[in-house]
Amino acid sequence: MREMISIAIETSCRVGGLALGRGDRLARTVTFDASSRHATHLVGRLRDLLRDEGLTVDDLGQAYVAAGPGSFTGLRVGITVARTLGQLLPSLRLVGVPTTLAVAENARALAWEHLAVVLDAREGLIYAERFVRRGEEIAPAAGPEVLTPAEFLAAAPRPLLAIGEGLGYRDLRADGVALAPQDLWLPTPEGVWRVGRRLAAAGGFVDFNHLLPTYTRPPAVLRKEH
Repeated sequence: MREMISIAIETSCRVGGLALGRGDRLARTVTFDASSRHATHLVGRLRDLLRDEGLTVDDLGQAYVAAGPGSFTGLRVGITVARTLGQLLPSLRLVGVPTTLAVAENARALAWEHLAVVLDAREGLIYAERFVRRGEEIAPAAGPEVLTPAEFLAAAPRPLLAIGEGLGYRDLRADGVALAPQDLWLPTPEGVWRVGRRLAAAGGFVDFNHLLPTYTRPPAVLRKEH
């Protein structure tokens, strides 16, 4: 049987990256400054990664792309590349990976009972989703929702481990709330690949036409229109 070649695309934050898998094995990752917001640059990095592994885009069987929330432009770049690949390669299966799940994956090796992924939603608000452990699974428990830090702390169970880039913008220090190490706050291409692989195994594929970004809230220009 031909080995499944998969790729993960992470462009939702300031550190972008790609991860390549062979079957159930994560074979290679690359990271880069995601401040380059052009899809052509991402395609070039993808082509280089595949070439270094002796592959071409025609070898790809599955692609897992960070679907947000995250950087407005960064998400659009990653999703545009994934959708283009889906159009060009009819056999390619696509999976959109929520940022909250990718960040929660960073906490897998930590000890916690309740986990909250916290992202900045601007204007004093946070975007939060809570998780619990069910065996080896990190399972959604509540949210995602946009609310104030005070509302979040009032409703959150204890003990709670908080993780995510929102911790750098909002003060969530409180009794019974611990903060994960800062180097775990951002999603990684490895995390996107691991979550994408599990979602794919559960049949969580989407057609390229339905692969869309998720935002903490609509971009400001759209909110003004309403």
